[in-house]
Amino acid sequence: MHPQKFGFLLRPTPLILASACLAFVSTAALNGCGGAAGMSGSSTSTTSTIPAATTAVQVNMGDSPADWMLGFSMSIGSMTLTGSNGSATVVSSPIEMEMTHLMGAMQPLAMVSAPQGSYTGATVMIESATVTYVSPTTKTVTQQTIQGPMTVNVTFPSSVTVGSTPMAMNFDLNLASSITGTAGSLTMSPVFEMTSGLQGSGNAADYADGGIGEMMGSISSVSGSSFSMTSLESAGTFTFATNSSTVFDNTTMGGMSSGMLVMVDATLQSDGSLMATKVESMAGSGGMMGGGIITAATSSSLTLVMQNGVGNGMMSSFLADGVTVNLNASTTYQIDEDGVDLSSLPFTPAFDASHIYAGQSVMPVSSGGMMGSSGGMMGGGMMSGVSMAGSLTASGLWLVPQGLSGTPSAALTGGAAANFTMALPSDSAFTSLTGATSVTVYQQASTIMEGGSTIASGAAMHAYGLLFDDGGQWKMVAMRLGAN
Repeated sequence: MHPQKFGFLLRPTPLILASACLAFVSTAALNGCGGAAGMSGSSTSTTSTIPAATTAVQVNMGDSPADWMLGFSMSIGSMTLTGSNGSATVVSSPIEMEMTHLMGAMQPLAMVSAPQGSYTGATVMIESATVTYVSPTTKTVTQQTIQGPMTVNVTFPSSVTVGSTPMAMNFDLNLASSITGTAGSLTMSPVFEMTSGLQGSGNAADYADGGIGEMMGSISSVSGSSFSMTSLESAGTFTFATNSSTVFDNTTMGGMSSGMLVMVDATLQSDGSLMATKVESMAGSGGMMGGGIITAATSSSLTLVMQNGVGNGMMSSFLADGVTVNLNASTTYQIDEDGVDLSSLPFTPAFDASHIYAGQSVMPVSSGGMMGSSGGMMGGGMMSGVSMAGSLTASGLWLVPQGLSGTPSAALTGGAAANFTMALPSDSAFTSLTGATSVTVYQQASTIMEGGSTIASGAAMHAYGLLFDDGGQWKMVAMRLGAN
């Protein structure tokens, strides 16, 4: 029931009318009660509704496994949450999101102030989608656009209570169930799965409870000990606070400026704010950064399916398109170890000009930005039917985590170091690119087991981490593991 406030205007009346007035007050709000000249004796009731209190809700998007895809970009036209005390708008104008790089991960879509109450569902409208995949017949990378609009009403498995504690609502797009049809004639009926978590519960760095890992964006403003950032694949502006525990890499709080490109780790606080735990400067104003899966590699260039990006020349329409990354003697190579423990391994992880391969996920950084293309199609090699977004010259190239799904050779539990063989699906795009039918996965003590559960031997699962080719054997060091 909505809280209500009743207003009373009681005029002086004879004592004999007092009991009548009070009886009337018990059933209606009064503007007056008898005795006034010129009044007919009728009364008019007025009520006003006190809006429900609101709480910060972090809405995240992720991708349940669909290994046959290399890229999936969708334009979210609108999104709302449906609650007992009113709806909360998440997206009001189109936002482009690439989903395949979020297998086993989550990305913040928006921070909303949601009316407190019980929430039972959400409505999502997708305007269009672009699918980039390896054709099962020609074995070439192919692209298809699916036109919308496609509207889905997401029913929560159980009602979610938004109280006074900030929380996260996590929406996994089940691509394997959402896309049907055969090569060249794909159709989409979106299937989302929702989970939620409260600030302060579980692992503060886990997206399930409001953690943010390596959010890519451009600084829009700096004020005191906080800064605001925009992201190509998120709605609105995100504001982050910093404190003495915030780790700054390649910058300082005083050295941050508008247009700087950064990667941010953060946690959701009890007051609904976001506290940055790490801020890493990647490029200055005028530069760009991106991310994608390598489909072809030479000593001087890479071909990527673009999955993320921000900065000079980067546009949301480039997501799931092809990009050429030029390499030279000045290009530096680094491994993104944020959240991944590479210690005490039985092999030496290597990523440099001599150890970079098709199938790996990388993040190129350019000081000069993206150069546009003439809008042609990729030709040669495996990329024969994908639009070319453009090219860039990488001043730096990072190996970054990626997701794969499969079945484990042993039962898995969290909290201890172990390794196992994960067999890959027969239609895996990674298999098409590399020829590998399995990878060896290294679980560290710090590896997050999603949901805190165990995974049975031979069960469907996904792993998210860094992939290395070690003498012809593919090995992944896992950041997180989860059941499908």
